[in-house]
Amino acid sequence: MKWGAFFATMIIVMIIVFLQWPKMKTNPKKDKTAFIVLLAIGLLLSMFDLQYIKGPSAVRQFLFKPFIEYMQN
Repeated sequence: MKWGAFFATMIIVMIIVFLQWPKMKTNPKKDKTAFIVLLAIGLLLSMFDLQYIKGPSAVRQFLFKPFIEYMQN
């Protein structure tokens, strides 16, 4: 894992939360939850070493491979 990239992403996420959260206080709970979940997903994806994941198409293929048989019929 590239620790420098991970910590840089973590700092960016913290800055985003720090700057956007005061504006989010008036939004409904669903919007706040979506905001936190999307940032957490981005942070988790930054933890993966991208030498093993060849890009978004490989992730999509991995996720939908079990359903290919059902979709072709």
